[in-house]
Order: sequence, then C-alpha cells, then structure tokens
Amino acid sequence: MSTSINSEDLEFIEDELHFDDKVSLLFLLYGHRNPKYLLQILTVAIRAPDAKTQFLSEWANLVSAKDGDRWQPELLEALAIVQANLCLLKCGFDEEELRGQFLPHVPELATHVHPILKGLLLLCEKIDFETGRKLTEYLKQNHDPLVVQHNWLEMVLLELIGQGLVTLGSKAPGMECDLGNLIAAFKGLELEGLRDFCKNIESSFNRDFQLEKNQSDDARSSLISEVKGKPVESIDQLERYIITRNNAGLILIVNQFKFYRETNPELIELLPSEPLKNRRGTEVDKLAILNLFTDFGYEPIVVENIPHLEILKQVEKAVDQVKQSHCSLVVCLLSHGQEGKVYGSNSIPLNVKAIERKMASGKMTGKPKLLFVQACQGSGLQTAVDVVPRLEHDGPSSETTASVFVDFLVAWSTVPGFASIRHIEKGSWFIQELCLKMKQLHKRDHLMDILTAVINDVSAKRGYENECMVPIIYSTLRKKLYFEPLQVAN
Repeated sequence: MSTSINSEDLEFIEDELHFDDKVSLLFLLYGHRNPKYLLQILTVAIRAPDAKTQFLSEWANLVSAKDGDRWQPELLEALAIVQANLCLLKCGFDEEELRGQFLPHVPELATHVHPILKGLLLLCEKIDFETGRKLTEYLKQNHDPLVVQHNWLEMVLLELIGQGLVTLGSKAPGMECDLGNLIAAFKGLELEGLRDFCKNIESSFNRDFQLEKNQSDDARSSLISEVKGKPVESIDQLERYIITRNNAGLILIVNQFKFYRETNPELIELLPSEPLKNRRGTEVDKLAILNLFTDFGYEPIVVENIPHLEILKQVEKAVDQVKQSHCSLVVCLLSHGQEGKVYGSNSIPLNVKAIERKMASGKMTGKPKLLFVQACQGSGLQTAVDVVPRLEHDGPSSETTASVFVDFLVAWSTVPGFASIRHIEKGSWFIQELCLKMKQLHKRDHLMDILTAVINDVSAKRGYENECMVPIIYSTLRKKLYFEPLQVAN
C-alpha cells in the first residue's frame, strides 16, 4: 500500500474522529502500554468531548522515540478496526484493501495492534449499555470495589488491565494472557455467548505458549537432572536459574519477636514514639519458612531478637558462608517496620537498602539473591480502620526502597505507606501464603509466577473489619527461577 500516514496527518485524523471512536482507538494504542495514564486522560477529556485534542501526536511521539516509524502501520490497523472508514478515505486509503490486509472483524488475528486489545474492543461492540452496567456491577462486587461505572466499557476494561484483573500477555517475553475474571463474570451473569467469545480470544493467544509449555515440560526433568550438583555458572546457559537440592545455598531468617527501647543517647531520637509490641504469631511464620526452604535443600541460619546493626553483621556473615557451588542466597526478615526499613530488637530502624548492599557482594555475582520482608511500610490500613484484636500490624514513614542490583528479588509483604497484617496465632498473611503457594506451584511455575499468585491471593483476603493488604515485588532477575521439585509430601 503506497499511501502512508505521516505526523502531519495526525491532527486532521483526530479532528475527524467522533469522541466514541477516539476512546476505541486510544484503547487499542495505549491499552498495553499505559492503561492507567489513558484512563486518566480520558476521564478528563469526557468533561469536554468536543474540545480539540492531540492524543495521537503524543502517542506517535512516544512510540517513535522507541520504535521509529512502527507507529504508522499500528495506527492504520487500529483505524481499520474502529471502522474510521470516512477518515481513511479522506487520507487516500482504499477501504477494501485495508480490510483485506488487516481483517479487522476477525478477533483472533492482529498484525500490529495487540491481539487481546483487538478482541476486547470487538467484545465491547457486542455489549449494550445495560449489559455493560451489569458486568461492571458484577466485577465491583466480586473483585474490586474500585471498579466504577463508565459510559464506555473500554474504560472499565482499562481499570481491570491497570489493576491486574485482566492480563493482556505478550508474545515477546512469552507471557500468557488471562481473561479469567471476565470469563467468570460472564458465566456468573449467564451470558454464555460472551463467555465463549472471551475464552476463544484467550485460547487463541495462548495456544502457542501451551504448545511450547508441553514441549518444555517433557524436557524439564532431564534438564534438572543435567544441572543437578553443578555450580551456578553451568546453569546460566539454560536461560533459567534452577535451585537444586544438593547445593541450593543458604537461608538466613531474622526473626524479631521481642523489642526493647535503645538507651544509647545518640540513637534515642530514632526510636518510634510508642514502644513496639511483641510480635505474636511470628513463630508460625519462622517455622513455615524454615520447613519449606530446608525441604528445598537450603542450609538454615536462624537468628532472633537482635539489634539493628547485628542484622547487617548476620547478613554479611551469611554472604561469607556462601560457597562457589551454591545456587543462591535467601534472606527473610520478620519484624516491625517503617517505609523501606525494618526494626532491630532495640527498636532502631535499619534501612533495607543497607541489607541489599551487603547481599550484593562481588562473590554473589550471577547468583540469585532473594530478600523476603515481612514488615510494615507504614501505619496506614487500606480500609482506614483500626486493626481488630486478633490481627496485628508490623510497624508503628519516608524512604522507599528498590533493588538496583542484577539477579536480585525483593518481596515486601505490603506496599509503601501501609501496615502488614499478621494473625497472632496463624502467622502473617504474606508469609503463610508465600509458603503455601511455593509448595503448590513450584513444580510447574517459576518464582515470579508464584509471587504473582501470592499477590493475587493476599490482596483478596479481608480481615474482620474488611482490612486488606497488597504485597509488592522488586526484581532484577535476568532469568526464570525454578526450584527442584520436592520429594516430600506437599
């Protein structure tokens, strides 16, 4: 097709489009790049739908900065999908030729536009306003109370994508899409046709992944047996880390149960305003972690009720004990906390960045370093209510932490600014769910997928007064991390 779109055409195209078409077009162009940002600008634009906008120019500049002129065929295909036929005709394009090139009405096929976004847009066209209202209400009641009613169903879908309730997937890194929440909603509303439409979109996108997974599953046991007993350097070529039982490495568990007030006058100003409570239930977490990781082959180091500087010394000592043949190092911190910090038993906070720096020793190059933190990152509760008697939170706020080291993973039990919930008899939500999911899923899934399941399940939990929490993960792992299947009963 000789005719092409250039940057000068974008203003004309945008002026020609009805606001409904703008919403649909931007959904296709932005939905997999930055759905939250798109939702924000659409929310503002709705107030004056006839106002002049420059959304397409902004989008083209964003894409061209990364991928050059690849924005042109993507925009062309998106215009064909939203049936902006008059606009395309005025730009000199042949409608029939475009239909033959892009097959805009075939949900399973997409050349430049993300195929799941195309399928979801075609889904929107099948849903009338009343059905869309029922769908939004169902999602709000069953998944997230923050889902709100919009005049455009595309905006509801943007919320679901932005909140992780819908996963678009990506061919390049090999990530499957997940429309399970939509499929379940249509089933719950007894809309079988729409449910089947979503299932077809999902299965079509994931078909190649399933084929690859079946092939890799057949070979996985032989891969594990080949690398078993070898140092981590010989595993690198497999594009995955595999933690083998014979040389898994070390796990350091710092379990803080009792706290006292530091008396050193130079440190007193660092003390929290109120004395820290003893952390009832942490023993359950300690045992769960200990049992799981020793089953995986880790050599345990357990220290309890130590002051803040001793935590650094213990981490440094653990790093020194890592052998060349060890696959990895794991550190678990169970304590009270502030944002980006954990407390020593002397009630003095320690910046987690300092712990990360100790773990990022030169001798650990190429080895995965896993840091799990069960501690508050603030005193806020995500429902703004007091914690009930049998639930406590791990902290009394304001430096964030993020790992910048290669082969690093840091998992916090809660996002910055909020409390981390711990049952005084059953242990913390995060640690208990982490151990459970690792037992259940480690045979088939790598660690990041397992942690995604942990986030999903923990964020769905509710306390007696509707308290909730959301774990957060920082990762610079370069490969997928697998644990050798346990031989013990799960």
